[in-house]
Amino acid sequence: MQGIRSNRSGKIKYWAFLLVPCILILLSLSNLAFIIKPSGKYRLDFFTKSNQFYLCDSAYKSNTGSNTFWTPEAYHDRLGVDYDILGIGIESYGHVKADLEILDSADPEKDFSRYDHVVEAGITIQSGLLQVLNFPDYKSYLKLIITPGKYRVRVYSSGLNNVDPEADEGQDHYKITMWPDNRMERKVLKQFVKK
Repeated sequence: MQGIRSNRSGKIKYWAFLLVPCILILLSLSNLAFIIKPSGKYRLDFFTKSNQFYLCDSAYKSNTGSNTFWTPEAYHDRLGVDYDILGIGIESYGHVKADLEILDSADPEKDFSRYDHVVEAGITIQSGLLQVLNFPDYKSYLKLIITPGKYRVRVYSSGLNNVDPEADEGQDHYKITMWPDNRMERKVLKQFVKK
């Protein structure tokens, strides 16, 4: 009996040794490699279209094309909101340059003088997988495993003046912070007024 047990455990170790590298290779080839450490800073540098990109639950069910998502108020506030997806309005037509920071507690920043526009709202991440998507093909540029729950997201926009909204490139930059919080309503903390 002892010999049979050790033979079985040897086979299990052998298959586990072969399977783990194969799974990792498949994940990397299929662009499904996840960043596991949720708290921290992440650089976003990618192209989108129509002055927008999205932060969402990987299993989002909301319709960003509905009349209740990109309302006139949402365009004015630069943030489309539904319970499991946020649409972030940018000044440049296509190039997103941003930093995303996942915090353990509420963002303490109160001085908004360095920014042109600051807005925040809530999002629910039920799946435990947060994604950053472009528009209109909704390609994923970042995937983060985070604790499922409700989060507050704040978007700081800077460099909005003197940007041609039809041009892919501009001086605009965005800082996005996110932390656990139950408040869901959209709130503008500083409104941009074009000079």
